[in-house]
Amino acid sequence: MAKRVLVVDDDAGIRAAIKLRLERDGLLVQMAADGDEALQRVADERPDLIILDLTLPRRDGLEVLAQLQESADTAAIPVVILTARYRSKEECPRSLSPAVEVIGKPFSPRYLAERVRTLLAGKGPSELGTPTPAG
Repeated sequence: MAKRVLVVDDDAGIRAAIKLRLERDGLLVQMAADGDEALQRVADERPDLIILDLTLPRRDGLEVLAQLQESADTAAIPVVILTARYRSKEECPRSLSPAVEVIGKPFSPRYLAERVRTLLAGKGPSELGTPTPAG
């Protein structure tokens, strides 16, 4: 069965580009345009991984992430944060679980797909090696 990835970004172009790239890898991609829709999709469809922008309407990405991390049902879902605000996990204003990785915008779709594949294979961000986002 194909792994399910939820892409949460208010930019339709970014959502479409990520969807196209991940579908080439055989992943099932679901999309949400805001934080409330993201939480509803997680509750309804339980993705295997979430790609989450921080700047979202209705409920920002950090609020979504906090809610995911507070629930025993969703805390273990790996999350890749896409953001222009921070370049690394250490720069984020809140403590992030080991299942969270931060990738700064702009990013390479190929690089993002590599990170997604690795996380879905069960390796946490600390096991991924040194990031090389360009390319």
